[in-house]
Amino acid sequence: MYGVLCIALLGMFGFAGLAVYFSHISPIAQRLQRAAEQKIKTDHIHLLTYQQIPRTFRQAIIATEDRHFYWDPGIDPEGLIRAAFVDLRQGGFVQGGSTITQQLVDNTLLGKQKTLHRKILQAIYAIGIYDTVSKPEVLTLYTNLIYYGDGAYGLYNAAETYFGKPPSKLNSNQLTLLAGLPNSPHWFNPERALKLARKRQDVVVDSLVDTHKISNAKAAQILKETLGLKEHDKIQQA
Repeated sequence: MYGVLCIALLGMFGFAGLAVYFSHISPIAQRLQRAAEQKIKTDHIHLLTYQQIPRTFRQAIIATEDRHFYWDPGIDPEGLIRAAFVDLRQGGFVQGGSTITQQLVDNTLLGKQKTLHRKILQAIYAIGIYDTVSKPEVLTLYTNLIYYGDGAYGLYNAAETYFGKPPSKLNSNQLTLLAGLPNSPHWFNPERALKLARKRQDVVVDSLVDTHKISNAKAAQILKETLGLKEHDKIQQA
């Protein structure tokens, strides 16, 4: 696998990219751990273990954000190339092409400024994480550290913020709604824009169907379950 990754890096970024990769590969897991620990303290994150993350949520976030997650090397080469062509046509950086691992890098090791240098580092760090951190660990970190809007970092905090209960108590309707939020936490915030959040949820549920995790009948059943947004209920009762 190292040989394949080296060839890929050499092809994408040349010998300079390969040198940067090997200079970072050894401490990448430690750096990620330190960054995660700092973020957990700063954002008051309540941690979940991999097993505590509901299976429906795990399937939903992977189907929607990175359906090749379990076998990609931290990056999606086709997505990167596609995004690069779009960026070139637009004369800037307008498309991400980011995997779950790359999003984790953005939220821990790098900022979100859109520059070529940062994009190269993002890909190199993502491959480094692939070589040093297991997929369940990556998904656990992502689920715990990503932003869900309204000041909520991590799935546990998001569940409490929007529904007033922990993830283990949420139904599939609630979990698939939350799985749609990381894509754009501001625009899809269900407390301010429930219709947009629901449209994004439709994408999540359709992705579960497309990846054969659920049937069409199950999808329809999920969307009929009680949503019970905390703030929405308060407004309804006012």
